[in-house]
Amino acid sequence: MKKLFVIFFLVSNSLHVYAIQPLTNYSFEELLNDENANHFVLEGCVSLYSAITELTKKKYPELANEFFEIANTIYPYGIISLSKKNTISYEKAEKIFFVNVNNLTNEYIDEMNRNGKKNGSYFKGSFLGDDLRFCHEVTKLVQSIVLESLGE
Repeated sequence: MKKLFVIFFLVSNSLHVYAIQPLTNYSFEELLNDENANHFVLEGCVSLYSAITELTKKKYPELANEFFEIANTIYPYGIISLSKKNTISYEKAEKIFFVNVNNLTNEYIDEMNRNGKKNGSYFKGSFLGDDLRFCHEVTKLVQSIVLESLGE
């Protein structure tokens, strides 16, 4: 019965429609103090990096690899954030986070392709460029917090 519930939860969660929202609506202070904001931004950044990886891997494999590595750098912190936010095990959060990121990545890919057709660029005329810069700063912040905690 428990396995059936988990499968139902994952399937119903994967059917959830994800809407891309600007990540820059949050401040760094909110990320440090609000677990919901922290999770939302980490999930969004991993998804944005993953979308860029997918869209660039054929033509620019080295660039795609860099975005893949950046996404994987913050991926575990998104899982930890979801686990804390929902008070669930890391393993359960990992499964949910994977599905959420996959769905959101597809939304980013669709949005970037639409924007590319409209403006000749994935980012021009869209909030996605600002989000990418914001995610870069978030990634640096996460890395510095982790390094700082290791030094204590």
